[in-house]
Amino acid sequence: MLQRSAAHRVQTHLEKHIAAGAPGDRVPSVRELMAELGVSPATVRSAVAQLVRDGALETISGSGTFIAQRASRQLTPGDRSWQTVALGSTDVPGDFLAPLRPPSGPGIIDLASGYPDTSLQPTKLIAKALRDVSRRPDTFDRAPPHGIPALRRWFSSQLGPDTDHQVVIVAGGQAALSLCFRSIGLPGDSILMDSPTYIGAIGAARAAGLNPVPVPCDGDGVMVHELAKAASRHKATLVYLQPRFHNPTGARLSLARRRTLMELAEAAGLIIIEDDWIRDLDDPETALRPLASDDPDGHVIHIASLTKSVSPAMRIAGVSATGSIARRLQATRSIEDFFVSPLLQETAVTIVTDPAWQRHLRHLRAAVTQRQAVLRNELTAIDSVAAEDAVGSPLHVWFEIRAAVDNRALQSAALSNGVATIAGDEWHPGDAPSNHIRLSNAAATPHQIETGVQLFAQALEQILQ
Repeated sequence: MLQRSAAHRVQTHLEKHIAAGAPGDRVPSVRELMAELGVSPATVRSAVAQLVRDGALETISGSGTFIAQRASRQLTPGDRSWQTVALGSTDVPGDFLAPLRPPSGPGIIDLASGYPDTSLQPTKLIAKALRDVSRRPDTFDRAPPHGIPALRRWFSSQLGPDTDHQVVIVAGGQAALSLCFRSIGLPGDSILMDSPTYIGAIGAARAAGLNPVPVPCDGDGVMVHELAKAASRHKATLVYLQPRFHNPTGARLSLARRRTLMELAEAAGLIIIEDDWIRDLDDPETALRPLASDDPDGHVIHIASLTKSVSPAMRIAGVSATGSIARRLQATRSIEDFFVSPLLQETAVTIVTDPAWQRHLRHLRAAVTQRQAVLRNELTAIDSVAAEDAVGSPLHVWFEIRAAVDNRALQSAALSNGVATIAGDEWHPGDAPSNHIRLSNAAATPHQIETGVQLFAQALEQILQ
């Protein structure tokens, strides 16, 4: 105790020298400190060593001990460099969703965003619902952690009348993915994903500590035989798929592969996260039922969102599952943020149960179909260097650049020309086997799409030259 006290006295004495001096100034020697403070050489050396470790002093063999360069530095107001010390060297995930937020502003045509622009949103229906809901006193009270019953029932009804899926309401499709990955997977687990696939799913999986494993897909969706091999090799039980409108390729999972997939799920004990992200834009006359609608054994978690069919601000999605999986999702959801705003939930259920809702969907489908036709037609003008791959999504086109072009450089060149796109590399959880670009027809008018593709073609020519 006495030795520690003496060392502290020496350290305090030296700190006064450091505070009064400047970087490079010599501090008293061991002999000088022994004589001045009446302590042993071991005590002095211990105090000096501690200040050297702290970076306040530095010793030069044969010359003495000096005030270190960093010792004079004082933090100024607003200097947050101390945070790097407090946070340490923890490996923090980057902004995985940055590609989904391309630069925007005056003069930039948005062929990157998947959100329909304001002209395609049911603004009158939204305003009417908000007025009606705001008059109800319970709208501003607490909501159940799993969502208000009426909205949960509506999402459940979309799977069919005989489903026993339990629904949890979350703040949009991205939150739904995060909930599923964190609830079902453990850090270090592998998750199988068709490649390419949705950027947001790759990012959410990595943020949850999961290891995305790419599985090839084609115009009929994921190659189920390759999925089976990957599940066995990586000992994986969690699978992420978009069977209806694959983003980015636009492919639909064929009927034959749907049957094979569900047989594999039963045999291998797979849990399939079915991202039904724009089901509302599918033609109801020809639309296939979700995988979850034909899932008696509970292998499928179904995700449906309203952000694409209503508005980006309508951050509402339903996550449906059965059995222990449903209970796990509910348990995770209940500790996240208590509940999604009841004002938003009541507005959502008022919109989707209004007679005008179906009229809006018919208008929306017709409008995006028209824009899709314009986009495809404009792309034919550059078909000597770009070939369209699998088609089917109403909101975007995925195509390959048949030339020696870096698609990230092409994305930058296009932006310089005034059009925002997303490079194909971003959509792969593994290596990108080919050179693709995704263009969207959601956020731009037909005229803007025409101009945007022309500007994109000019950027491509600039890169080739």
